[in-house]
Amino acid sequence: MFVLKHNDTFTILDAAGDLHGQTEKTHGFAGGLVTRDTRMLAICRLTVDGAAPKVERSGTDENRAVFHAVLTADAPGSLLDIRREIFLYGDALYEKTAVTNTGGAPTAVSLAYEISNDFLDLFELRGMERKARGKMHAPEAGARGVTLGYTGLDGRDYRTAVTFSREPDSADGTHFAFNLSLPPAAQAVLYVRTCADGKPEPASEAAFEHAKKAATDDVEAHLARRPRISSSNPAFDDWVKLNARDVALLTTRLETGLFPYAGIPRFNAAFGRDAIITALQLLWQDPALAKGVLATLAHYQANETSTFLDSEPGKIMHELRLGEMAACREIPYIPYYGTADATPLFISLAGAYFDRTDDHVFLAALWPNIERALEWIDKYGDKDGDGFVEYLRGEETGLGNQGWKDSIDSTSHADGTLAEGAIALCEVQGYVYDAKKSAARIAAALGKKEDAERLAREAETLKEKFNADFWSEDLGTYALALDGKKNPCRVSTSNPGHLLYSGIVPEERAQKVAGRLMAPDMFSGWGIRTLSEKEKRYEPVKPPRGYHNGTVWVHDSAICAAGFMRYGMEDKAAAVMTALFEAARQFPQHRLPELFGGLPRRDGEAPVPYPVACSPQAWASASESMLLQSMLGIRIDGFNGTVSAQNPQLPDWLEHIEIGNLRVGDAAFDMKFTREGGKVKTQVTRHRDRPKAITGT
Repeated sequence: MFVLKHNDTFTILDAAGDLHGQTEKTHGFAGGLVTRDTRMLAICRLTVDGAAPKVERSGTDENRAVFHAVLTADAPGSLLDIRREIFLYGDALYEKTAVTNTGGAPTAVSLAYEISNDFLDLFELRGMERKARGKMHAPEAGARGVTLGYTGLDGRDYRTAVTFSREPDSADGTHFAFNLSLPPAAQAVLYVRTCADGKPEPASEAAFEHAKKAATDDVEAHLARRPRISSSNPAFDDWVKLNARDVALLTTRLETGLFPYAGIPRFNAAFGRDAIITALQLLWQDPALAKGVLATLAHYQANETSTFLDSEPGKIMHELRLGEMAACREIPYIPYYGTADATPLFISLAGAYFDRTDDHVFLAALWPNIERALEWIDKYGDKDGDGFVEYLRGEETGLGNQGWKDSIDSTSHADGTLAEGAIALCEVQGYVYDAKKSAARIAAALGKKEDAERLAREAETLKEKFNADFWSEDLGTYALALDGKKNPCRVSTSNPGHLLYSGIVPEERAQKVAGRLMAPDMFSGWGIRTLSEKEKRYEPVKPPRGYHNGTVWVHDSAICAAGFMRYGMEDKAAAVMTALFEAARQFPQHRLPELFGGLPRRDGEAPVPYPVACSPQAWASASESMLLQSMLGIRIDGFNGTVSAQNPQLPDWLEHIEIGNLRVGDAAFDMKFTREGGKVKTQVTRHRDRPKAITGT
């Protein structure tokens, strides 16, 4: 299957370029052309004389923007060569189909499209049943196409217009046939335009080429913000490029700025936590993404208290959906705020963005949102006044668990029983610690001395209390959580890796925590498991129990690696990078999905896919950036215009890495890391408007 996306629209094509109307129940994933959480085209199948052509080869261009398929079909006395070229731009799907007679005799064939739609909400495609639906309309035929329509229970009219570059020779509303008479070596070309805004604009070569250039230019504009990265390993270079293009694919241009949507097919929408983590992963390369995420989440910051939405004033959203079911409040994602971690992570991203860019103007404008987020942490997040942030959903429609591991069985005790009540996750406390440290730095820079001093004190108080209440000497790491009765969940998980990343772990415990994460029961050989294989609820691959209970989540392993770097363990970060790079080589198109099975690595065996994993997924695609930074020990100080590489590591499959045009303010420079014996040498190979200091180890 091949994924195309542009802004709010995505499609999943088979190897021939067709759409088949899949649902998760029928095929394990939701297919079709989906715009703003509504399927706007379910079926679009190409046939030649009533039969599907044979696929010779297919794929996407290097930018992941344009799909190409080479097909063949038998024709009377000849063989047809069929080339399909398909891409998305805006809310429209564009197609060019070129049919060439490769035989030595004239031939006549019928090229036909089967087209239909159901206007299902994405949550229906995922398996949710509705008590009622709106009204489907009969197809409205035009001279060169058809308009499909549906009026939803939300009162909106949904319209999909399909137009062809020539009038069909026969049409009945769902089948459109074109009779082709082709002399030897002759070619016929047909253009198709499917528009989810219901406007039946003509399909033509000019419209196709104009939109294709715009789609390609859009991807290139995203890539241009990032530095150039190359190495001694061509396979690694290809992986870096793939990940960059997948992030570009998932990044949507909103009125508030750039925003990476979470993933396809389930999560082509704005998610607070996912976007923040993606922005943090890419911050050293592309701070513009972080700025867009912060501006967007500030725009949607909660103003009301609602048990249905799990919202309180100042809280940062979890998820925003734009389909019929959300508009009818059949689901709470309008937006929904059921996440305990997005609010402190929002402040952490603001602080990290400030550190990276020294953007006083933007942070001054954002400060009221930061203050409101801090107020939420203290007033609403700490539900029982014990100094920790907890979560407890307001209604049954909300999420039962509201950390990043938000499946219903992800938080348990050692005996396997699920934690109940208001739950305080360990990593959330680390995020709060970092949030208050970050807010203190911002406040100091904005001249708010008293706020800065207070926030710094609060952070240190939290650190002391957290380390007293969450540390488990028996585990050799931190408890996963405290349940509603303040009983610790003494299970070994990957969550303490996030604590390393936040800096809440004392130096004397950091090596022990890292050692547990890299122990055989936690480290599968392909990445770090979410749950130790020794625990009762360990299930490394089978849904739904396996979602967060022993699988390997790519972004989770990358955050652990960033935690290793924070405490000077770049060698462990390099080991995680190696594991995930080698895992990527085993997946189709070398694209890491959001998660995969946590079974132990064995010679000759590939990682086991997780059946409903999104691919691409933003924080999985962006993880390579965080892994690279962690392995090389790259730190950027936007205040002083300095860049440092502390204790850089290169695994044995990399002799050197070059980073070109890394921008710090108005400066840009190139760096080269070269392995010489047992050490890695860092060199500045070119610079422009040199930063105040560039240091290497």
